Amino acid sequence: GTDPTFEPMTYLDGSTFAGLDIDLGNAMAERLGFKVKWTKVAFGDIIPGVADHKIDFSMTSMFDKAKRQEKIDFVDYLYVGASIVVPKGTGDVGGLAGLCGRRVGVQAGTVYVDMTERQRQQCPAGAPLTVVTVEGDPIAEVAAGRAGAALNDYPIAVFDAEKNPALEISGRQLEAVPYGIGIAKDRKGLSKAFQAAFYLIVDDGTYDKLLAKWKLPEGSLKTGGLNGGV
Repeated sequence: GTDPTFEPMTYLDGSTFAGLDIDLGNAMAERLGFKVKWTKVAFGDIIPGVADHKIDFSMTSMFDKAKRQEKIDFVDYLYVGASIVVPKGTGDVGGLAGLCGRRVGVQAGTVYVDMTERQRQQCPAGAPLTVVTVEGDPIAEVAAGRAGAALNDYPIAVFDAEKNPALEISGRQLEAVPYGIGIAKDRKGLSKAFQAAFYLIVDDGTYDKLLAKWKLPEGSLKTGGLNGGV
């Protein structure tokens, strides 16, 4: 299961699933001797789908967070932070505190909903933070002029900013945590199999080659840890 709205991690190229998540998932599946049937699933339905065995595993740019670990397990495979995207010429707004007084786009069901809510409560009355929650890429809200900033994962934010010269990244990455492959808690054998397959693609160089292909070598995380996020 994947939500293909996170280019370059997972997206649809016509009717074909593509991206780093897809390439990594296919490479690990090959080592395990099976082929992945990729299924489009809304981001908010990923965890219930994994937990209820409607999908066998997820690779969908999902942060491994302690709250999510209560429902499913994660095999970690990439280290990624959050980025703030703003209109070109805005410059560094100063992190989350700089979102006060702005309309900020976030995607429903992501960690950014909670992140912006926490920040909203800390903003002064004269500079309220207005959260704009959308189902797709929140950066599109900035591009369309409906928001003054958006939060998204670093790889997606960089890709969108490079693609659209009217956008830029504000400041450095925030709160970097691992991405994880989501697997049901009662399928420990499958989690161990993915860990083993991950180590194989690390050892034979496939992992580094795929990170280079998608221009994300700075996210390298070769531990393959289980539930390593906090």
